[in-house]
Amino acid sequence: MINKTLHTKHTLLGLLAMAVLMIPVWSQAKVQMLDRIVAVVNDGAIMASELDERINTIALQFQEKGQQLPSPAILREQVLDRMILERLQLQLAERAGIKVDEASLNEALAGIARQNDMSLEDFAATLREDGYSWTQFREQIRQDMVISRLQQRSVASRIQITDREVDRFLSSELGKQMFQEDFRLGHILIRVPSEARPQQISQARAKAKEIIERLEAGSDFQQLAIALSDGPNALEGGDLGWRPAAQWPTLFAENAINLKKGEFSQPLRSGAGFHILKMIDRKGGAEKVVTQYHVRHVLIKADALTSAEQAQQRAIRLHDEVAAGKRQFKETAAEFSDDPGSARNGGELGWVNKGEMVPEFEQVMLNTPVGELSPVFESQFGWHFLRVDDIRDADMSTEFRRMQATQALQKRRFEEELETWVQEKRSESYVDIRL
Repeated sequence: MINKTLHTKHTLLGLLAMAVLMIPVWSQAKVQMLDRIVAVVNDGAIMASELDERINTIALQFQEKGQQLPSPAILREQVLDRMILERLQLQLAERAGIKVDEASLNEALAGIARQNDMSLEDFAATLREDGYSWTQFREQIRQDMVISRLQQRSVASRIQITDREVDRFLSSELGKQMFQEDFRLGHILIRVPSEARPQQISQARAKAKEIIERLEAGSDFQQLAIALSDGPNALEGGDLGWRPAAQWPTLFAENAINLKKGEFSQPLRSGAGFHILKMIDRKGGAEKVVTQYHVRHVLIKADALTSAEQAQQRAIRLHDEVAAGKRQFKETAAEFSDDPGSARNGGELGWVNKGEMVPEFEQVMLNTPVGELSPVFESQFGWHFLRVDDIRDADMSTEFRRMQATQALQKRRFEEELETWVQEKRSESYVDIRL
């Protein structure tokens, strides 16, 4: 059945592609005659050649964006820190037996290609033309998926949101703003080790205050983030992107609410260190209305006995018979549709929100007038035709608001606990930097 879950999965895979393309992909570099270890991570090592390859790729990304690179020394430290955290998590995943099989990887890659409006073959060809290794890109995607699964198992699985928490959140000022405003935040982190000595804390606090003084004097936030931040988005100028106000970690949300566009916060203390936030932009403020479509469809799938061409021809024949009045839509769906969930209800999918269906389905749904039959079209599930019985604009239901609130609380809690978990694992590990 074509449903929200399936669409979400593919969307997340598409968003993963965008994230990976912003992360350095292992590029092909000149063979070095001599190599050396630049960091030991538990029982593994990061080689200078690996670090250089990653730096070269990042440098190209900065060049393409027209951004100024930090000094070579700072860039080297930032990239190596990112690689150390990545390597640590891959080691933990290996010990936990977390793997990504070929089927899951291929599904992810297909989702990435669709998100970029390409076939898988065209997407691979484009990467190769841009100088990336398809084999190495596949492996980078696999590693990102492994790390994501590790984080879900280690952190997300422990998070439980109660009805009482949802009630309190919805009645809070942040809960009210959840459906009203989005923030785009910049972030600088001065990291403090989990078991830091008072002197280390004082040094980090002094460094954060120095950054504030430079910002007040007119220094560029983005360049300071690139040069000085220990945050995961340092190389992106500290830009954390857009999110609804309520989906930010509590510390960020509570201190960002009162920031105007362009303003920055004073240093904020958390278990990870000292944070400085900048309100890059904020938008929203109007009540959100959801456009819903009452849809029926018929799905014809290929299988071991039915080729894709035969499935298409069968869908066309049924479509034409319904269009000519020889068949009723409901009876046709009940008898012939390969979507068992909707077939028993005459093909009815109920009220569907924009964004819930896979892109191919949604595009046809949006372009089909009420009461008319759509053309036959293909998605990854097979061949369809649909009918939109009605369209309405509806206020967000109580159930929908509660679902959104629960997701926001889960996301917030996850990010708060993930940050602490990553720092704990680093503190527990043997890391020897040899730059």
